[in-house]
Amino acid sequence: MRVLVVPEIYRPGDASSSGTLSDAVTWVEQWLRRDEHLHVYWLLPPRERAGYDRADVLADRERVTLVEAEPFLADHPERTAFTEHGYTEAELTALADAVYERGGYVDAVVDQRRTGRVTLQKWLLVHTDHWAADVAPFDLVANVHDLQVPFKFRYCRYRERLQMGMELAGAAFADGVWFTAGVDAAAFREHAADLLAPALVEVTLGEAVEAGSPIAFGEFEESYADRPEWLHVAGSLWEKKCADDVLGVAETLHERFGVRTVMTSMEAIPEEYAALPWVETRSEASPAEYRDALSRGDLAVCASEYETMARTPFEQAASGQVLLLRDEPWIYDCVPEGYDLVADPGDLEALAVRAVERWDEAVAANRRLLDRVREVRSPDACGRRTYRDLRERVAAKVAAYDVDRADAPVERALDDLAGASDVGFALDELVARTAEYTDGGRPVTDRETYSRTDALYALRNLGYEDSGAGEPPEFVRTGRWA
Repeated sequence: MRVLVVPEIYRPGDASSSGTLSDAVTWVEQWLRRDEHLHVYWLLPPRERAGYDRADVLADRERVTLVEAEPFLADHPERTAFTEHGYTEAELTALADAVYERGGYVDAVVDQRRTGRVTLQKWLLVHTDHWAADVAPFDLVANVHDLQVPFKFRYCRYRERLQMGMELAGAAFADGVWFTAGVDAAAFREHAADLLAPALVEVTLGEAVEAGSPIAFGEFEESYADRPEWLHVAGSLWEKKCADDVLGVAETLHERFGVRTVMTSMEAIPEEYAALPWVETRSEASPAEYRDALSRGDLAVCASEYETMARTPFEQAASGQVLLLRDEPWIYDCVPEGYDLVADPGDLEALAVRAVERWDEAVAANRRLLDRVREVRSPDACGRRTYRDLRERVAAKVAAYDVDRADAPVERALDDLAGASDVGFALDELVARTAEYTDGGRPVTDRETYSRTDALYALRNLGYEDSGAGEPPEFVRTGRWA
Protein backbone atom coordinates (compact mmCIF):
# COMPACT_ATOMS: atom_id res chain seq x y z
CA MET A 1 0.00 0.00 0.00
CA ARG A 2 1.32 3.44 -0.98
CA VAL A 3 0.05 6.70 0.49
CA LEU A 4 0.73 10.32 -0.48
CA VAL A 5 0.53 12.78 2.43
CA VAL A 6 0.26 16.54 1.84
CA PRO A 7 0.16 18.56 5.10
CA GLU A 8 -0.41 22.30 5.29
CA ILE A 9 2.81 23.98 6.42
CA TYR A 10 1.46 27.10 8.09
CA ARG A 11 4.92 28.12 9.36
CA PRO A 12 6.66 27.96 5.98
CA GLY A 13 10.02 29.08 7.38
CA ASP A 14 10.08 26.30 10.00
CA ALA A 15 8.04 23.35 8.82
CA SER A 16 8.82 21.15 11.80
CA SER A 17 7.12 23.66 14.12
CA SER A 18 3.81 23.30 12.26
CA GLY A 19 1.54 21.09 14.35
CA THR A 20 -0.05 19.82 11.16
CA LEU A 21 3.25 18.27 10.11
CA SER A 22 4.00 16.96 13.61
CA ASP A 23 0.63 15.20 13.63
CA ALA A 24 1.21 13.64 10.23
CA VAL A 25 4.72 12.49 11.12
CA THR A 26 3.34 10.63 14.13
CA TRP A 27 0.59 9.06 12.03
CA VAL A 28 3.16 7.91 9.48
CA GLU A 29 5.44 6.53 12.18
CA GLN A 30 2.54 4.50 13.53
CA TRP A 31 1.55 3.27 10.05
CA LEU A 32 5.06 2.09 9.30
CA ARG A 33 5.14 0.24 12.62
CA ARG A 34 1.86 -1.50 11.85
CA ASP A 35 2.52 -2.37 8.23
CA GLU A 36 5.93 -3.51 7.01
CA HIS A 37 4.73 -3.26 3.40
CA LEU A 38 3.58 0.37 3.53
CA HIS A 39 5.28 3.15 1.57
CA VAL A 40 4.67 6.86 2.19
CA TYR A 41 5.29 9.82 -0.11
CA TRP A 42 5.50 13.31 1.38
CA LEU A 43 4.94 16.47 -0.65
CA LEU A 44 6.71 19.28 1.21
CA PRO A 45 8.56 22.54 0.56
CA PRO A 46 12.32 22.22 0.01
CA ARG A 47 14.26 21.56 3.19
CA GLU A 48 16.58 24.51 2.77
CA ARG A 49 13.58 26.84 2.62
CA ALA A 50 11.39 25.28 5.29
CA GLY A 51 13.86 24.43 8.03
CA TYR A 52 13.48 20.68 8.52
CA ASP A 53 15.67 17.63 7.99
CA ARG A 54 14.93 14.33 6.27
CA ALA A 55 14.85 12.60 9.65
CA ASP A 56 12.17 15.04 10.87
CA VAL A 57 9.74 13.49 8.38
CA LEU A 58 11.10 9.92 8.61
CA ALA A 59 12.55 10.19 5.10
CA ASP A 60 15.86 8.78 6.29
CA ARG A 61 14.47 5.30 5.68
CA GLU A 62 13.72 3.26 2.56
CA ARG A 63 9.94 3.15 2.86
CA VAL A 64 9.47 6.93 2.92
CA THR A 65 9.99 9.15 -0.13
CA LEU A 66 10.36 12.89 0.32
CA VAL A 67 9.12 14.91 -2.66
CA GLU A 68 10.33 18.51 -2.41
CA ALA A 69 9.03 21.38 -4.54
CA GLU A 70 8.26 25.08 -4.23
CA PRO A 71 4.67 25.76 -3.13
CA PHE A 72 2.37 28.52 -4.34
CA LEU A 73 3.70 32.09 -3.82
CA ALA A 74 6.78 30.71 -2.09
CA ASP A 75 8.67 34.01 -2.34
CA HIS A 76 5.76 36.39 -1.93
CA PRO A 77 5.44 38.55 1.22
CA GLU A 78 1.86 37.31 1.65
CA ARG A 79 2.75 33.65 1.34
CA THR A 80 1.45 32.80 4.83
CA ALA A 81 -2.07 33.58 3.59
CA PHE A 82 -1.72 30.81 1.02
CA THR A 83 -0.09 27.92 2.85
CA GLU A 84 -3.22 25.86 2.25
CA HIS A 85 -3.54 26.85 -1.40
CA GLY A 86 -3.41 24.81 -4.60
CA TYR A 87 -0.63 23.02 -6.39
CA THR A 88 2.17 24.55 -8.43
CA GLU A 89 3.58 23.19 -11.66
CA ALA A 90 6.79 22.43 -9.78
CA GLU A 91 4.91 20.33 -7.22
CA LEU A 92 2.91 18.40 -9.80
CA THR A 93 5.99 17.71 -11.89
CA ALA A 94 7.94 16.56 -8.83
CA LEU A 95 5.13 14.16 -7.88
CA ALA A 96 5.04 12.65 -11.35
CA ASP A 97 8.81 12.20 -11.33
CA ALA A 98 8.90 10.67 -7.85
CA VAL A 99 5.94 8.33 -8.26
CA TYR A 100 4.95 7.46 -11.81
CA GLU A 101 8.26 7.90 -13.61
CA ARG A 102 9.70 5.34 -11.18
CA GLY A 103 7.00 2.75 -11.78
CA GLY A 104 5.02 3.65 -8.66
CA TYR A 105 1.41 4.40 -7.81
CA VAL A 106 -0.64 5.69 -4.89
CA ASP A 107 -3.56 3.98 -3.19
CA ALA A 108 -4.63 6.99 -1.15
CA VAL A 109 -3.90 10.70 -0.90
CA VAL A 110 -4.29 12.48 2.44
CA ASP A 111 -4.66 16.11 1.35
CA GLN A 112 -4.75 18.90 3.92
CA ARG A 113 -4.85 21.83 1.52
CA ARG A 114 -8.22 23.51 1.27
CA THR A 115 -7.97 24.43 -2.40
CA GLY A 116 -6.42 22.73 -5.40
CA ARG A 117 -7.78 19.25 -4.70
CA VAL A 118 -9.42 19.01 -8.11
CA THR A 119 -6.13 19.96 -9.75
CA LEU A 120 -4.28 17.32 -7.76
CA GLN A 121 -6.84 14.65 -8.58
CA LYS A 122 -6.80 15.55 -12.27
CA TRP A 123 -3.00 15.37 -12.36
CA LEU A 124 -2.89 11.96 -10.68
CA LEU A 125 -5.59 10.65 -13.00
CA VAL A 126 -3.58 11.83 -16.01
CA HIS A 127 -0.92 9.37 -14.90
CA THR A 128 -3.29 6.41 -14.52
CA ASP A 129 -5.39 4.61 -17.11
CA HIS A 130 -8.36 4.93 -14.78
CA TRP A 131 -10.95 4.86 -17.57
CA ALA A 132 -10.18 1.17 -18.11
CA ALA A 133 -9.95 0.17 -14.45
CA ASP A 134 -12.51 -1.94 -12.61
CA VAL A 135 -11.74 -0.10 -9.37
CA ALA A 136 -10.66 3.49 -8.71
CA PRO A 137 -6.86 3.77 -8.77
CA PHE A 138 -6.73 5.86 -5.58
CA ASP A 139 -8.90 7.48 -2.92
CA LEU A 140 -8.53 11.16 -2.14
CA VAL A 141 -9.06 11.94 1.54
CA ALA A 142 -9.73 15.50 2.68
CA ASN A 143 -7.78 16.02 5.89
CA VAL A 144 -9.65 18.86 7.61
CA HIS A 145 -7.34 20.36 10.20
CA ASP A 146 -9.01 23.70 10.94
CA LEU A 147 -12.44 24.08 9.36
CA GLN A 148 -13.06 27.68 8.27
CA VAL A 149 -16.29 28.62 10.03
CA PRO A 150 -17.62 32.07 10.97
CA PHE A 151 -16.47 32.26 14.59
CA LYS A 152 -12.89 31.88 13.32
CA PHE A 153 -13.21 34.63 10.71
CA ARG A 154 -12.93 37.71 12.85
CA TYR A 155 -9.26 37.26 13.66
CA CYS A 156 -8.33 36.60 10.03
CA ARG A 157 -8.01 39.26 7.36
CA TYR A 158 -8.63 36.92 4.44
CA ARG A 159 -11.17 34.26 5.47
CA GLU A 160 -14.77 34.64 4.34
CA ARG A 161 -17.89 32.59 3.68
CA LEU A 162 -16.94 31.72 0.11
CA GLN A 163 -13.88 29.86 1.35
CA MET A 164 -15.93 28.08 4.00
CA GLY A 165 -18.46 26.95 1.40
CA MET A 166 -15.79 25.66 -0.92
CA GLU A 167 -14.08 23.79 1.92
CA LEU A 168 -17.35 22.21 3.05
CA ALA A 169 -18.17 21.08 -0.47
CA GLY A 170 -14.62 19.88 -1.11
CA ALA A 171 -14.72 17.71 1.97
CA ALA A 172 -18.18 16.32 1.19
CA PHE A 173 -17.23 15.35 -2.37
CA ALA A 174 -13.87 13.80 -1.50
CA ASP A 175 -13.62 10.04 -1.16
CA GLY A 176 -13.29 10.43 2.60
CA VAL A 177 -12.72 12.96 5.36
CA TRP A 178 -10.38 13.01 8.31
CA PHE A 179 -11.26 15.65 10.88
CA THR A 180 -8.39 16.38 13.22
CA ALA A 181 -10.89 17.33 15.91
CA GLY A 182 -14.45 16.42 16.77
CA VAL A 183 -15.34 20.08 17.23
CA ASP A 184 -14.79 20.63 13.50
CA ALA A 185 -16.87 17.59 12.61
CA ALA A 186 -19.70 19.16 14.60
CA ALA A 187 -19.13 22.51 12.87
CA PHE A 188 -19.27 20.72 9.51
CA ARG A 189 -22.73 19.35 10.33
CA GLU A 190 -23.94 22.78 11.44
CA HIS A 191 -22.74 24.78 8.45
CA ALA A 192 -22.87 22.21 5.66
CA ALA A 193 -26.60 21.81 6.33
CA ASP A 194 -27.12 25.28 4.86
CA LEU A 195 -25.39 24.39 1.59
CA LEU A 196 -25.56 20.66 0.92
CA ALA A 197 -28.22 17.99 0.80
CA PRO A 198 -28.85 16.56 4.29
CA ALA A 199 -28.25 13.02 3.05
CA LEU A 200 -24.80 14.01 1.72
CA VAL A 201 -23.91 15.66 5.01
CA GLU A 202 -24.87 12.59 7.00
CA VAL A 203 -23.06 10.18 4.68
CA THR A 204 -19.93 12.33 4.87
CA LEU A 205 -19.97 12.39 8.66
CA GLY A 206 -20.98 8.76 8.96
CA GLU A 207 -17.88 7.67 7.10
CA ALA A 208 -15.54 10.34 8.51
CA VAL A 209 -12.60 9.65 10.80
CA GLU A 210 -11.66 11.81 13.78
CA ALA A 211 -7.94 11.44 13.31
CA GLY A 212 -6.74 13.21 16.44
CA SER A 213 -3.63 15.28 17.11
CA PRO A 214 -1.22 12.86 18.81
CA ILE A 215 0.99 13.79 21.75
CA ALA A 216 4.07 11.75 22.64
CA PHE A 217 3.34 11.55 26.35
CA GLY A 218 6.53 9.64 27.03
CA GLU A 219 8.51 12.82 26.34
CA PHE A 220 6.97 14.61 29.35
CA GLU A 221 7.44 14.00 33.05
CA GLU A 222 4.27 14.30 35.09
CA SER A 223 5.45 15.50 38.49
CA TYR A 224 3.70 17.95 40.83
CA ALA A 225 4.99 20.48 43.33
CA ASP A 226 3.92 20.36 46.96
CA ARG A 227 2.61 23.88 46.42
CA PRO A 228 2.49 25.97 43.24
CA GLU A 229 5.29 28.48 42.71
CA TRP A 230 5.25 29.09 38.94
CA LEU A 231 2.55 29.72 36.37
CA HIS A 232 3.69 28.86 32.84
CA VAL A 233 2.17 30.90 29.98
CA ALA A 234 3.13 29.19 26.73
CA GLY A 235 2.50 29.34 23.01
CA SER A 236 1.56 31.98 20.50
CA LEU A 237 0.11 35.31 21.58
CA TRP A 238 -2.53 35.54 18.86
CA GLU A 239 -5.57 37.58 19.84
CA LYS A 240 -7.80 34.53 20.24
CA LYS A 241 -5.51 33.35 23.05
CA CYS A 242 -6.61 36.26 25.29
CA ALA A 243 -3.15 36.73 26.78
CA ASP A 244 -4.20 39.86 28.69
CA ASP A 245 -6.80 37.83 30.56
CA VAL A 246 -4.23 35.15 31.39
CA LEU A 247 -1.78 37.78 32.68
CA GLY A 248 -4.60 39.19 34.81
CA VAL A 249 -4.97 35.78 36.44
CA ALA A 250 -1.19 35.61 36.82
CA GLU A 251 -1.11 38.97 38.59
CA THR A 252 -3.75 37.87 41.08
CA LEU A 253 -1.87 34.66 41.82
CA HIS A 254 1.29 36.66 42.44
CA GLU A 255 -0.44 39.13 44.75
CA ARG A 256 -2.32 36.47 46.72
CA PHE A 257 0.19 33.61 46.83
CA GLY A 258 3.52 34.86 45.52
CA VAL A 259 3.23 32.69 42.40
CA ARG A 260 5.58 33.92 39.66
CA THR A 261 5.09 33.58 35.90
CA VAL A 262 7.38 32.28 33.17
CA MET A 263 6.35 32.99 29.56
CA THR A 264 7.61 31.07 26.51
CA SER A 265 6.66 31.77 22.93
CA MET A 266 8.06 31.10 19.49
CA GLU A 267 7.17 34.73 18.80
CA ALA A 268 8.50 37.94 20.32
CA ILE A 269 6.87 38.62 23.69
CA PRO A 270 5.65 42.23 24.05
CA GLU A 271 7.64 44.50 26.33
CA GLU A 272 4.54 45.22 28.39
CA TYR A 273 4.67 41.62 29.64
CA ALA A 274 8.44 41.39 29.92
CA ALA A 275 8.56 44.54 32.07
CA LEU A 276 6.42 43.03 34.83
CA PRO A 277 8.74 42.32 37.80
CA TRP A 278 7.15 38.96 38.60
CA VAL A 279 7.35 37.67 35.00
CA GLU A 280 10.26 35.93 33.29
CA THR A 281 10.05 35.84 29.50
CA ARG A 282 11.62 33.69 26.82
CA SER A 283 10.92 35.33 23.47
CA GLU A 284 11.40 33.15 20.39
CA ALA A 285 11.96 30.32 22.82
CA SER A 286 14.10 27.39 21.78
CA PRO A 287 12.87 23.83 22.37
CA ALA A 288 15.26 23.61 25.32
CA GLU A 289 13.84 26.78 26.90
CA TYR A 290 10.30 25.47 26.41
CA ARG A 291 11.19 22.14 28.02
CA ASP A 292 12.81 23.96 30.95
CA ALA A 293 9.64 25.97 31.50
CA LEU A 294 7.57 22.78 31.31
CA SER A 295 9.60 21.34 34.18
CA ARG A 296 9.45 24.56 36.24
CA GLY A 297 5.79 25.35 35.81
CA ASP A 298 3.16 24.21 38.27
CA LEU A 299 0.03 25.82 36.79
CA ALA A 300 -1.23 26.63 33.29
CA VAL A 301 -4.22 28.69 32.16
CA CYS A 302 -5.73 28.31 28.69
CA ALA A 303 -8.19 31.12 27.89
CA SER A 304 -8.28 30.56 24.12
CA GLU A 305 -11.59 31.20 22.35
CA TYR A 306 -11.06 28.29 19.98
CA GLU A 307 -8.47 25.73 18.96
CA THR A 308 -8.29 22.59 16.88
CA MET A 309 -7.06 20.06 19.43
CA ALA A 310 -4.54 22.42 20.98
CA ARG A 311 -1.20 20.80 21.71
CA THR A 312 0.66 23.12 24.09
CA PRO A 313 -1.82 23.20 27.03
CA PHE A 314 -1.97 19.42 27.13
CA GLU A 315 1.80 19.10 26.93
CA GLN A 316 1.83 21.40 29.95
CA ALA A 317 -0.68 19.19 31.75
CA ALA A 318 1.38 16.11 30.87
CA SER A 319 4.38 17.84 32.49
CA GLY A 320 2.60 18.15 35.82
CA GLN A 321 1.16 21.63 35.35
CA VAL A 322 -2.39 21.79 36.66
CA LEU A 323 -4.41 22.96 33.68
CA LEU A 324 -7.21 25.51 34.01
CA LEU A 325 -9.40 25.89 30.92
CA ARG A 326 -11.86 28.37 29.53
CA ASP A 327 -15.19 26.65 28.97
CA GLU A 328 -15.50 26.42 25.18
CA PRO A 329 -16.73 23.57 22.93
CA TRP A 330 -13.29 22.77 21.55
CA ILE A 331 -11.88 21.61 24.88
CA TYR A 332 -14.25 18.64 25.09
CA ASP A 333 -12.38 16.74 22.39
CA CYS A 334 -9.87 16.08 25.19
CA VAL A 335 -11.49 17.11 28.46
CA PRO A 336 -13.86 14.74 30.27
CA GLU A 337 -17.30 15.99 31.19
CA GLY A 338 -17.34 17.22 34.75
CA TYR A 339 -13.69 18.26 34.80
CA ASP A 340 -13.32 20.44 37.89
CA LEU A 341 -10.96 23.05 36.46
CA VAL A 342 -13.13 24.63 33.74
CA ALA A 343 -14.75 28.07 34.00
CA ASP A 344 -16.26 30.87 31.96
CA PRO A 345 -13.77 33.60 30.99
CA GLY A 346 -14.82 35.94 33.79
CA ASP A 347 -14.43 33.19 36.38
CA LEU A 348 -10.94 31.96 35.52
CA GLU A 349 -9.35 34.16 38.16
CA ALA A 350 -11.54 32.73 40.92
CA LEU A 351 -10.91 29.22 39.59
CA ALA A 352 -7.15 29.78 39.77
CA VAL A 353 -7.39 31.00 43.36
CA ARG A 354 -9.45 27.96 44.31
CA ALA A 355 -6.96 25.63 42.58
CA VAL A 356 -4.09 27.03 44.64
CA GLU A 357 -6.08 26.90 47.87
CA ARG A 358 -7.18 23.32 47.20
CA TRP A 359 -4.01 22.18 45.56
CA ASP A 360 -4.33 18.45 46.27
CA GLU A 361 -7.80 18.42 44.69
CA ALA A 362 -6.50 20.34 41.67
CA VAL A 363 -3.66 17.84 41.19
CA ALA A 364 -6.11 14.96 41.37
CA ALA A 365 -8.31 16.63 38.75
CA ASN A 366 -5.34 17.09 36.44
CA ARG A 367 -4.51 13.41 36.76
CA ARG A 368 -8.07 12.52 35.72
CA LEU A 369 -7.81 14.89 32.78
CA LEU A 370 -4.65 13.18 31.57
CA ASP A 371 -6.31 9.77 31.68
CA ARG A 372 -8.78 11.07 29.10
CA VAL A 373 -6.21 12.93 27.00
CA ARG A 374 -4.00 9.84 26.74
CA GLU A 375 -7.00 7.80 25.61
CA VAL A 376 -7.86 10.26 22.82
CA ARG A 377 -4.44 11.52 21.76
CA SER A 378 -1.92 8.78 22.25
CA PRO A 379 0.15 8.13 19.12
CA ASP A 380 -1.07 4.55 19.12
CA ALA A 381 -4.76 5.57 19.13
CA CYS A 382 -4.33 8.19 16.40
CA GLY A 383 -2.25 5.83 14.29
CA ARG A 384 -4.76 3.02 14.70
CA ARG A 385 -7.72 5.15 13.61
CA THR A 386 -6.03 6.56 10.52
CA TYR A 387 -4.30 3.36 9.44
CA ARG A 388 -7.53 1.39 9.74
CA ASP A 389 -9.23 3.80 7.33
CA LEU A 390 -6.43 3.48 4.76
CA ARG A 391 -6.31 -0.29 5.09
CA GLU A 392 -10.09 -0.67 4.76
CA ARG A 393 -10.14 1.45 1.61
CA VAL A 394 -7.72 -0.85 -0.16
CA ALA A 395 -9.27 -4.02 1.30
CA ALA A 396 -12.70 -2.99 -0.02
CA LYS A 397 -11.30 -2.64 -3.54
CA VAL A 398 -9.52 -5.98 -3.29
CA ALA A 399 -12.82 -7.57 -2.29
CA ALA A 400 -14.67 -5.80 -5.12
CA TYR A 401 -12.16 -6.85 -7.80
CA ASP A 402 -12.95 -10.12 -9.59
CA VAL A 403 -10.07 -11.97 -11.18
CA ASP A 404 -11.51 -13.15 -14.52
CA ARG A 405 -10.51 -14.04 -18.06
CA ALA A 406 -9.16 -10.55 -18.66
CA ASP A 407 -6.52 -11.23 -16.00
CA ALA A 408 -5.34 -14.51 -17.55
CA PRO A 409 -2.22 -12.95 -19.15
CA VAL A 410 -1.29 -11.53 -15.75
CA GLU A 411 -1.66 -14.94 -14.12
CA ARG A 412 0.47 -16.63 -16.75
CA ALA A 413 3.15 -13.93 -16.59
CA LEU A 414 3.07 -14.24 -12.80
CA ASP A 415 3.77 -17.98 -13.05
CA ASP A 416 6.85 -17.17 -15.12
CA LEU A 417 8.16 -14.52 -12.74
CA ALA A 418 7.34 -16.34 -9.53
CA GLY A 419 9.12 -19.42 -10.79
CA ALA A 420 12.14 -17.51 -11.97
CA SER A 421 12.91 -15.49 -8.86
CA ASP A 422 12.40 -15.45 -5.13
CA VAL A 423 13.28 -11.77 -4.74
CA GLY A 424 10.14 -10.26 -6.26
CA PHE A 425 9.42 -8.27 -9.40
CA ALA A 426 8.28 -4.84 -10.50
CA LEU A 427 4.74 -4.20 -11.70
CA ASP A 428 6.08 -2.88 -15.00
CA GLU A 429 8.12 -6.05 -15.38
CA LEU A 430 5.01 -8.16 -14.92
CA VAL A 431 2.98 -6.07 -17.36
CA ALA A 432 5.70 -6.27 -19.99
CA ARG A 433 5.78 -10.07 -19.65
CA THR A 434 2.03 -10.26 -20.38
CA ALA A 435 2.80 -9.45 -24.02
CA GLU A 436 3.72 -13.12 -24.44
CA TYR A 437 0.17 -14.12 -23.57
CA THR A 438 -2.05 -11.62 -25.36
CA ASP A 439 -3.39 -11.56 -28.88
CA GLY A 440 -1.19 -9.31 -30.99
CA GLY A 441 1.79 -9.53 -28.67
CA ARG A 442 1.11 -6.35 -26.72
CA PRO A 443 1.01 -5.95 -22.90
CA VAL A 444 -2.47 -6.12 -21.40
CA THR A 445 -2.38 -2.44 -20.46
CA ASP A 446 -2.02 -1.43 -24.11
CA ARG A 447 -5.70 -2.19 -24.50
CA GLU A 448 -8.48 0.27 -23.64
CA THR A 449 -10.20 -2.36 -21.51
CA TYR A 450 -7.43 -3.26 -19.08
CA SER A 451 -5.45 -0.95 -16.82
CA ARG A 452 -2.28 -1.02 -14.78
CA THR A 453 -4.57 -0.60 -11.75
CA ASP A 454 -6.33 -3.86 -12.69
CA ALA A 455 -2.95 -5.60 -12.84
CA LEU A 456 -2.18 -4.29 -9.35
CA TYR A 457 -5.49 -5.55 -7.93
CA ALA A 458 -5.20 -8.87 -9.72
CA LEU A 459 -1.83 -9.30 -8.02
CA ARG A 460 -3.31 -8.49 -4.63
CA ASN A 461 -6.11 -11.00 -5.15
CA LEU A 462 -3.58 -13.62 -6.18
CA GLY A 463 -1.62 -13.23 -2.94
CA TYR A 464 1.06 -10.70 -3.93
CA GLU A 465 1.78 -7.33 -2.45
CA ASP A 466 4.13 -4.40 -2.75
CA SER A 467 7.11 -4.92 -0.43
CA GLY A 468 6.94 -1.21 0.41
CA ALA A 469 10.62 -0.64 -0.32
CA GLY A 470 12.59 0.28 -3.36
CA GLU A 471 11.94 2.01 -6.64
CA PRO A 472 10.29 0.72 -8.70
CA PRO A 473 7.95 -1.02 -6.22
CA GLU A 474 8.79 -4.69 -5.85
CA PHE A 475 6.04 -7.27 -5.42
CA VAL A 476 6.42 -10.32 -3.19
CA ARG A 477 4.10 -13.14 -2.18
CA THR A 478 2.51 -12.57 1.24
CA GLY A 479 -1.06 -13.82 0.83
CA ARG A 480 -2.21 -10.93 3.01
CA TRP A 481 -4.76 -9.40 0.63
CA ALA A 482 -5.97 -12.66 -0.92
